[in-house]
Amino acid sequence: MGKKRILVIDDEESIRFLLREVIEDLGYHCLEAESAIIGIEIVASENPDLIILDIQMPQMNGLEAIQKIRKINDKVPIFMLSAFSHMENVIENMGVDVQEFIPKPFDIDYLSKRITEEMG
Repeated sequence: MGKKRILVIDDEESIRFLLREVIEDLGYHCLEAESAIIGIEIVASENPDLIILDIQMPQMNGLEAIQKIRKINDKVPIFMLSAFSHMENVIENMGVDVQEFIPKPFDIDYLSKRITEEMG
């Protein structure tokens, strides 16, 4: 079997670049989408092993994207990224099915550890 695949959905190119570096350094394959709409298409076609998803994006936000992703794959682990720390409470209160909430700016070591744990 090939490398496990992690999909990064974030409209900020610098964040995607940084996450790609982290993911590839950990030995995984990185898929990237600059919008939730493209990310959902990738989930449907590529069936990634983990999704790292930003909340604040144009056209469709991360919370809307999760609802659509869960219709395609209700098991894939999702890590939410947000510059707004209060979003963790919002996500919990909404009952959104995510494995981890990662505030921006994120701690690379912590994120690396959580990716490794989640990927088994």
